[in-house]
Amino acid sequence: MPYVPGCRYDLFISYASENDRDGWVTQFVAAIGQELGDLLGRHFSPKDSIFFDRNNLQTAQSFPQELAAAARDSAILIPLLSPSYLTSWWCDRERTEFFGSMPHRAEEVDCLAPVVVRPFEEARLDSLYRKVLRVSFLSADGQTPVAPGSPEWASMYREFARQLRNALEKLRRKCRPIFVSRGPEQLRNWCQAELQRRQFRTTPETLTELNDAERCRVCLQEALLALHFLGGSEPASFETIEASVALCPGPTILYQPFGADLTADERIWLSDFEHDLQSEPGRYQRLAEKCDQELLALIDEQVTRPPGAAAGKDVPPRLALICDAADLNGVRQLQREIQTKGPLEVQLPDFLADRLRAMDRLRKWSDFLVRGDAQIFYYGATDPARLEAIWLKAQQQKPEARRNWYVAPPDVEDKRRSYPEALWNVDQVLSFLERARGANAP
Repeated sequence: MPYVPGCRYDLFISYASENDRDGWVTQFVAAIGQELGDLLGRHFSPKDSIFFDRNNLQTAQSFPQELAAAARDSAILIPLLSPSYLTSWWCDRERTEFFGSMPHRAEEVDCLAPVVVRPFEEARLDSLYRKVLRVSFLSADGQTPVAPGSPEWASMYREFARQLRNALEKLRRKCRPIFVSRGPEQLRNWCQAELQRRQFRTTPETLTELNDAERCRVCLQEALLALHFLGGSEPASFETIEASVALCPGPTILYQPFGADLTADERIWLSDFEHDLQSEPGRYQRLAEKCDQELLALIDEQVTRPPGAAAGKDVPPRLALICDAADLNGVRQLQREIQTKGPLEVQLPDFLADRLRAMDRLRKWSDFLVRGDAQIFYYGATDPARLEAIWLKAQQQKPEARRNWYVAPPDVEDKRRSYPEALWNVDQVLSFLERARGANAP
């Protein structure tokens, strides 16, 4: 499992094949992996957390596509700088792919750890490589890399591994937080402390924020995972749990510690809640009569699960069709046409058919816009300014979602001139979903 949530690999090794003719890169990767395993403990697996093509690619795999996908899904890029590396078209492509998709809230300098293995002209480096700290593995002659197994080698890779540990911990702290709900004060405080010791942020930051329904909604929409407690909870907690299942993009866990009995209210609510629950597999879990260490193990498993691992197969992204009330019937027709092509999950803003106050409708949009991995804005009879405002809100609420326009009658040709990248038939929608699947695939 990766140490940085949301990634498939923690480290991506980018190098020119000439630099591994004597096995130097292979030995470097093995040494760094073993040292990081010692520094980070069981949360880092050298076998699974480092992408090194000699170890990770099979003979039958498509090298360019697999390398590009692995670069996009990694947390830190480790380029082994040499003249061969700087003149390699493919090494440059790996870097371009990597910086096209970085961990949550990360900046480029957080995710780059260059290593010098051969001397090169400084002028060949671009501005990013120049401003990032480079680690030299050159030997005393200044021309060749230090010999593996030497005391100098051991000192160098251990220091570099410590720097990587600090960078990985920083990225883990920057990832989406874990929502920790109301619960027995001692248990909640212990749980927050343990999560923070594991370099996770927790939210809300104060207990008073749990009394603010709107603040809870915002926290849940950002959360990587939501943790709630059973065994003496008050009815206010039940509302937060129900909001969690609807809003949290990650799993919702209900934890009933060993020996903690459910109250009568909890039993009644829980029976009704689970009977009516409609949630994707893995999005809701109840951990009953378990100890605290089992809870932490489940959290570790869930937050470090690679993208797409929960489903166990190539699952298409959830599609949200977005429109205004005037186009609701057209969107329903489009939904039917899409679903005739396969078992796709397509969600509609059906609340538009209800008579709602403006604030209630805004809340409904807040809930709806975080659900889709892919979003299509249906421009038919609606004023486009209305959809532009919803588009902006969608960018703010779920920036990682892929989104596009769909133009429908009337005046399709005029609309296509205004939105030249827009879709206008079902086949194009399916192609758009395939591209979205590729962007989210492990």
